[in-house]
Amino acid sequence: MIRARKLANIHKKRSIRPLYSHHQATPYACFLDTASVGSTVIYPGMVATQVGATEKMGIANATARPFGLFANFINGDLDELGDGTEIGVWRGGVDATFEVLTDALAADAWTGVATANTNVFSNASGKLTLTGAIGTNPVVGRLMEAPSNNKIIITLDLTARAAASV
Repeated sequence: MIRARKLANIHKKRSIRPLYSHHQATPYACFLDTASVGSTVIYPGMVATQVGATEKMGIANATARPFGLFANFINGDLDELGDGTEIGVWRGGVDATFEVLTDALAADAWTGVATANTNVFSNASGKLTLTGAIGTNPVVGRLMEAPSNNKIIITLDLTARAAASV
C-alpha cells in the first residue's frame, strides 16, 4: 500500500508489478547506498546495481551490471523509506516477468519495436531503455510486449552476457 503524503498523489500506482513472481522472482532485502543516490528520485522498476561487495544498492548507469529492479519509491513525494535505508530489489531468472510503467521508463518509442528478442538496457539514469549494445551495455531483460509507450512487459535477464544476442 502506498502512503500518499499529498492528496494529489492518491491516484498514483506502483510503477512495477510482478506478473510471474511466485517461484520466478524474489524481492531481495538490501540497503540503499545513500552516498551514491543522494536526493535522486527512484521509482519502482528502475534498475539497481550493487555498490561494492556489500548489500548496498545504487542506481545503475548504462554500463553497471544490473542487480535487479527497485521495488520502492525512494525520495520525492512518495518516499517509502523516511529515515531508513531498507529497500527491496526484485531479482529473478529469465522467467520472472514484470509490468513496468512510465515512471521507470526512458522516453523511447516502445510501441514501435518488434518485441521478439528485443533487449532492454539501463540508461545513465537507471531507467529502462532500448538504447544499448550487447558487449558494451549489460542486458537487464527482454521486451515481451509494449501495450503503449507508458507500459511494457519484460522478463528479467540479469546475466552478464558479453556477446551473443538473446
